[in-house]
Amino acid sequence: MNSKEIENVLKLDNRKKYGYFIKKIADSEEVWSLKNSDGWVSLGVEDQLFFPVWAKKEYADLCISGEWEDCHSEAIDIYKFIDEWILNLKKEGTRITVMWHNGSGIDVGWDDLLNNILFELDKY
Repeated sequence: MNSKEIENVLKLDNRKKYGYFIKKIADSEEVWSLKNSDGWVSLGVEDQLFFPVWAKKEYADLCISGEWEDCHSEAIDIYKFIDEWILNLKKEGTRITVMWHNGSGIDVGWDDLLNNILFELDKY
């Protein structure tokens, strides 16, 4: 990916950015997040925990700074994400934020995210 593509995607409105996310993860069959020596990262916003996910390594890598400076990006197989992660995050009450960048991301319901991914994968 080149920096112009990254810049253009980050400028998209949330609806288009979410559509980009769904298409890219279905195509690559992986979701990206950040991990450090303690495990996967999460972020707290107003007493709610969020698990951040990105469409590509390059987007996750943009967030490796500040409190996440000791992190590295790591892929999660999309089928493991579907079968285990979404369900476990839902059970824990941890929301999922998509394409987090500069203090904001797209808050997506667990079931909506699952259904959107499955719908897109069905096209392949």
